[in-house]
Amino acid sequence: MKRDISPELLRRAVAASNEGLVITDVRRPDAPLVYVNPAFERMTGYAAHEVLGRNCRFLHREDVSQPGLETVREAVRMGGGCVALLRNYRQDGTLFWNQLGLAPMYGGNGQVTHMMGTLVDVTHSVRAEQLLLERQRQLERSKRVLEGLALKDGLTGLYNRRYFSEQLAREWNRARRERFSLSLFMIDIDYFKRFNDAYGHPAGDERIRLVADALRRCFARGSDLVARYGGEEFVALAGGLDRRCGRERAELLCEAVRGLTAHAGRGATPPVTVSVGLSMVTPDDRLAPEDLIEAADRALYEAKRTGRDRVMQASPVRALATAA
Repeated sequence: MKRDISPELLRRAVAASNEGLVITDVRRPDAPLVYVNPAFERMTGYAAHEVLGRNCRFLHREDVSQPGLETVREAVRMGGGCVALLRNYRQDGTLFWNQLGLAPMYGGNGQVTHMMGTLVDVTHSVRAEQLLLERQRQLERSKRVLEGLALKDGLTGLYNRRYFSEQLAREWNRARRERFSLSLFMIDIDYFKRFNDAYGHPAGDERIRLVADALRRCFARGSDLVARYGGEEFVALAGGLDRRCGRERAELLCEAVRGLTAHAGRGATPPVTVSVGLSMVTPDDRLAPEDLIEAADRALYEAKRTGRDRVMQASPVRALATAA
């Protein structure tokens, strides 16, 4: 059976292809186009007579910073083939994504004389992939927002008690390994229930937010951790402070809170004050985070019992644990 295919049949096959086909002559300056098939004309909107003799870079317009173009240039320099994804532009300026396949054509002497390119419009696939990626990014953003909401107190934006407890355990273990001190501040807004009953919950919420903002300012180091512990109570954790620095931090917080001004529907409200219980320890194997919390809580109770608007510093936690 004769298997030779006539040139006419080949010409008809190329013309009938649904893929754009182009041929460039690499022997001539600027490697001009010498052939484009009808699918190329349909795909790009350019007629053959408008593009023959031109380098096909006109399809890129000003969009020349594409990784795929460097792949194509390297293939042409090396006389080899490649597959590249390119942003091309039709005659009317609309963008389409072109999956270009490039293959060398050899002359009788074995040298590359022409390059043949196949153009496939993959715009639909690329846009579907981009849409999928964008949806994935949106899901990731939503996930991060939800995770943040799960960790944060809705009223103040501070971390919540659950997150604080988790971080306290981590920081405790790190401080034990690296042998540095931890300072725990327990803060309670003075006479809050009385204020809330007299001025209403909106005014009470404002007071809580004001104190939260003061806490952020006073514990602004990257390693500091501040949380709303519950109701009108807050906690702050700071590493690497000595007793004097810890006390100064607590006193500065009390001073900052005294300077706050809150308002209710009937005008200015009584001054805001807080009581602070402070405990400090360098963790070791004989102690647990709960010892630090218990000592700070006792100190806070003492501060409130002896008049409020003050700082009480617990005895060293180590001594308390040993005595027990």
